[in-house]
Amino acid sequence: MATNRHAQIRYTILDRCFSNFHRLYDYEGLLLEINLVLYDLGAEGVKRRQLQYDIEHMKSDSGWAIEFNEDLKIGRKKAFRYLNKNFSIANHPLNVNDSEQLETTLAILSRYKHREEFNWLEELIPRMEQAFDLVASGENGAISYQENIDLKGREHIGTLFNLILKRKQIQLSYEPYGKPQFNVIISPYHVKQFNNRWFLFCFNEEYKTISNYPLDRINSIEELNANFATSTINWLDYFDDIIGVTKPEEGKLEKIHLKFSEKRINYVLTKPLHGSQKLDKSDHTGRVISIEVIPNNELYQLIFSFGEDIEVISPKEVRVEIITKIKLMSNQYNYAE
Repeated sequence: MATNRHAQIRYTILDRCFSNFHRLYDYEGLLLEINLVLYDLGAEGVKRRQLQYDIEHMKSDSGWAIEFNEDLKIGRKKAFRYLNKNFSIANHPLNVNDSEQLETTLAILSRYKHREEFNWLEELIPRMEQAFDLVASGENGAISYQENIDLKGREHIGTLFNLILKRKQIQLSYEPYGKPQFNVIISPYHVKQFNNRWFLFCFNEEYKTISNYPLDRINSIEELNANFATSTINWLDYFDDIIGVTKPEEGKLEKIHLKFSEKRINYVLTKPLHGSQKLDKSDHTGRVISIEVIPNNELYQLIFSFGEDIEVISPKEVRVEIITKIKLMSNQYNYAE
């Protein structure tokens, strides 16, 4: 069994190849797929003997007990494909070695979860422990999360992550709501989750601007050999000035004052709308907060989510926009019974 640090990468590539029911792979084809990735990582490639060890491990009970369709060949050469079309090691319970390695990894990560830049580990670690049954959490579980496992586009996340790391230009087949599908060439930079959806941020080669595409509207991804447009954007800071994922090109930072009802202000104080949120000390009611953001659609959606419990005090442009939208909404109900 292979135990070096690239073993898991090889298993993942092999799993992808064995799951491909549109193409057959023999030993040479599998070695080519594995070594292309390893070379991109700056690692040495593997030989046929190592590949055979990897496959035997995957077939064993200490691996994932995979089963092949033994009747497949490419000419006279043995070909490899899973017997069960729906099988994948990603859907298989962890084996003993995987469980031990994952527990060790999570233990190491736990050391850093109290550092500010790693706050996200506070949620990730118990989520991983529960997902992989690493802790006894009772019959009904100890934690639940809001997510949609059937969300279209989730299957692209891993592919895009690897293409971003490899700095590869790609062509997307994209289908907007209510419009025909089209192809667009982009350099991918960043994938972000917001409101239970995933968005790809990239450089659009046609418009020469930063664009974002919801993953659930992407039908296919094709890797290209063209030059990658390098980004100078710090993606850790890119979203600091907005709520959500839409950053208007001509937008400017505004200090927005919002007044809440008595029954909602404590909620907002304990769950800030934005990292810039501050309580307006000059307001005697103690119910006015300020945030500094670039106004966008997500801001207006957030404001409307509070219904009658919120009032936009300033700036005038944002207040007028809200008033306009309220009037349009009201017109929808003029003839309601």
